[in-house]
Amino acid sequence: MELFFRWFKCILGCRHLLSTSQNGITIQLYLGLIASLLISLWTGKKPTKRTLEMLQLYFTGLASEAELQEHIDQLHRKAS
Repeated sequence: MELFFRWFKCILGCRHLLSTSQNGITIQLYLGLIASLLISLWTGKKPTKRTLEMLQLYFTGLASEAELQEHIDQLHRKAS
């Protein structure tokens, strides 16, 4: 169980709970798991801190689509 929460905090960046209610915590856990699965499906690899950073930079407008695609392509090349 500890490894799961370490992964949840370190890799997904969910360092703080956004809610203290049971429903709020449940929603945050589900959203973290869904995000992780979507990243895995898109990249073909398990999520890393760098991949999460690239997605955050892209969604905030600090990285271009080409930069994000280059990161994803690098992941695919490493997997081959």
